[in-house]
Amino acid sequence: MAVHYDELWKNIIEKLFPHFLAYFMPALYADADLARGYEFLDKELQKIKLKGKRGKKLTDKLVKVHLKDGTEEWLLIHVEIQGSHEDDFDRRMFRYFYRLYDKYDVPITALAVLTYKTDRQYDFNYEVYGSKVTYSYNTACIAKYPEKELQHSENPFALICLAVQYDNLYRDDEEQKFNLKRQMIRMLRERSYTKEEIIEILEFIDDALYITDTMKNQLFDEEATGILEEEKMAYVSGFRQRAINQGRQEGLLEGLMEGKMEGLVEGEIRGEIRGLMEGIQGMLEIKFGDVPVEVKDKMQEISDLAKLELLKNGIKRATNYEQVRQLL
Repeated sequence: MAVHYDELWKNIIEKLFPHFLAYFMPALYADADLARGYEFLDKELQKIKLKGKRGKKLTDKLVKVHLKDGTEEWLLIHVEIQGSHEDDFDRRMFRYFYRLYDKYDVPITALAVLTYKTDRQYDFNYEVYGSKVTYSYNTACIAKYPEKELQHSENPFALICLAVQYDNLYRDDEEQKFNLKRQMIRMLRERSYTKEEIIEILEFIDDALYITDTMKNQLFDEEATGILEEEKMAYVSGFRQRAINQGRQEGLLEGLMEGKMEGLVEGEIRGEIRGLMEGIQGMLEIKFGDVPVEVKDKMQEISDLAKLELLKNGIKRATNYEQVRQLL
């Protein structure tokens, strides 16, 4: 399974943004008045967003941050997930800047988080017969962060960067990735993170260092559950996908028992829906406590897999059951 880093990064940036800002943009973090809140400007970004090359994953976030002096600063975040540098990268960063500046006329700074190793200078230079433009922006190259520094930092994004480093180094070595995932669970035990932070970090680690071995996944789930039970929590990130897979297998078996090809197809769909439904209910219980009866009843009425996927993604961003009810 390919690691969907674009979705992983979008989710972790939204859920742990203050930590992201402190880790990658400490000067802006020091000047920011986060007590006044911050706002993700998805609609504004969509209006100027550039199309990526076919098959290329782009992770872009635009955030409005209030400063202590009463002004506002817009932060354009771009996580470069590709395996190596592309020649038009600097030009694309510049185009994002001038489109935002031209349309909204606000102070804008930009950060590119690079998931691959590089030593090149990142800026955009344009010159024609004496007319020239130079655009420089902030960069953070994850591969350059020392492993020991990441292992001892208290910021959650140090562990996020560590997971990315380990995936780059040991992508095809499931045994090593399994051992490193267990090691990172031990690191989590040593830190004073909140319930929500631990769950988000575990989800990123579990997906970034993806392994296919069922027994290893079960052992990881047990250890992840162990650390959360110490705080009276529960871990379902890995369980969610594995429940879906189990449901799919049970559905296939039902189809075989029916002895019909259409039974196979219908059984697989039923199993996938059942597994996804169980995973969603687990997510709700962790985030908001016991699932209200009317919410369960509404969910049971959904028989379309695509609608359940949309519901799952919406729940990730919801902050209470009232918002969940609106999704239903």
